[in-house]
Amino acid sequence: MRTANFPIIEFQQIQKLNPYWSSWVCFCEAIKGRKNLSKKTIRKHFDRLVKRDDFAWNEKPRLLEYLYLLVSNPEKCRQ
Repeated sequence: MRTANFPIIEFQQIQKLNPYWSSWVCFCEAIKGRKNLSKKTIRKHFDRLVKRDDFAWNEKPRLLEYLYLLVSNPEKCRQ
């Protein structure tokens, strides 16, 4: 199962090293360029790790599309 490949430890380390970053920014940094992550895995961990206060609920579909692009082609993304 691909869920085991999710960089949860990296996410936690990024949060610890950058306490003023939002969970959204930490999540982006943790998954950037990890082409082995499926859309389902990204969506599942997004729901678990990114705090709801960090984004507007109606923006979630666009944010997920951005994350899919960030994983597949990080050079095209800017933060």
